[in-house]
Amino acid sequence: TTATWAEQFGHVLIEAMAAGVPVVGSSSGAIPDVVGDAGIIVPEGDAAALRRALGTLLADPALRARLSERGQDRVQAHYAHAVVARELAALYRRLAPA
Repeated sequence: TTATWAEQFGHVLIEAMAAGVPVVGSSSGAIPDVVGDAGIIVPEGDAAALRRALGTLLADPALRARLSERGQDRVQAHYAHAVVARELAALYRRLAPA
């Protein structure tokens, strides 16, 4: 995020979760919705909170493993190609005139 632009979605978070990497994201835009319970959310612009979150991940292998698994599950449930295609097709059907 900058003075004139705020991160709204964060594709890199989905890519990381798909790869099994635990994620830390900010409270900016839809990032909390993208991450859900599969990562740690810190207040946007709060460097101390970011440092604490990263420290927590470094110190807790069990948490890293849980978030890794949750992230992969979340990507499959919400962002896999088949899921996105099905949801997009349903949207088109709702919007298309009968």
